[in-house]
Amino acid sequence: MNTTPIARCSGKPRRRNLVSWAGLGVTAFAFAVAWLCPATAFANYERKIVLPADHAAQSLDDQYRQQQWTRLAKHDDRDSLIAAVLLGLPDDTGDSPFEGQAEVEHRLAAKFGKDADAMFVLTLACQEQKQPCTHPEYHDALVRIAPGNAVNWLMLPNDATPSAAQLHAAASAPMADSYLSTVTRILRKELADQPAPVVIRDIDPRELAAALRRDAVGAVPQPYYGPVLRMCKPPSAASRSDCIELGRRLVADRSGTLLARMIGGTMLRRLEKGTPEEASAKELRRDYVWMDEQLDDSDGSFMEQVQRDTIDLGEWVAYQHAVERMGKSSTPPAGWVPRNPQTLLLSEERTD
Repeated sequence: MNTTPIARCSGKPRRRNLVSWAGLGVTAFAFAVAWLCPATAFANYERKIVLPADHAAQSLDDQYRQQQWTRLAKHDDRDSLIAAVLLGLPDDTGDSPFEGQAEVEHRLAAKFGKDADAMFVLTLACQEQKQPCTHPEYHDALVRIAPGNAVNWLMLPNDATPSAAQLHAAASAPMADSYLSTVTRILRKELADQPAPVVIRDIDPRELAAALRRDAVGAVPQPYYGPVLRMCKPPSAASRSDCIELGRRLVADRSGTLLARMIGGTMLRRLEKGTPEEASAKELRRDYVWMDEQLDDSDGSFMEQVQRDTIDLGEWVAYQHAVERMGKSSTPPAGWVPRNPQTLLLSEERTD
């Protein structure tokens, strides 16, 4: 199977590559990365069957995103502005944000500066920037508003590495939520019933619009865990307990995000050798690779329901249900071995 690099090896999804894969009906990031990025242990993934609407959407993704950003940026309600900021984030080809993006971010901050969801989106934009972030105070506001979410402490401007104090604060937080359910809900709501930019012969316009919406939702980057993953491999003696606690929080991510759960599981497997937690993290990885393989030959039509289920059930359960709708178990049978057994291993355990 041919493979295509879709993300840099640090647990950070990027828009352009994600759009191209989402256009083929694949998952947002998590079913696509590990062989190239063994630190996060995600497997390469190439869709074998492409639906016509998904294929057509690939050439229209940027045009659709600009169209919807222009519409939403004119509004002043919270969810419209959040959606506009998410759609206006630059991709990984070196493009700049849409003209006017900074003004939209300013309005969101000015009107909803005490709202955790709004500040998360602004902090995500700041974390994603290639240029120095001009508003580091967004992160300060986020952790002040919602200090009990471990993910918030990791959302540092320009991919910065957390300090020991920030790592401890994240580890001490009662829970982690990567906001995926929230972002999916807001974007799908704000893009509902929006038409495609053009009509394409022999393609159902409703199917094309739905494919473009799925692409736009799937293209939104997730929080960046690369720096903290490196901090915890291997951690200093003083940080070890914080890394373990943070790993536990990420495995239990409230949005059930595949990426967060795999990052947390990797941390526990490295730091809790020979314990039940290591065994549990290995089983989590095994379940993940199993789901990946069961969906590998699908035409991607399951993604519409996956995004709906992600809102109410979390991403992990959404994918479990997708596999079950295929008439299969969401967990592997005893003795199952994946096509590539090394996908179950940590990066340092793999061979060439």
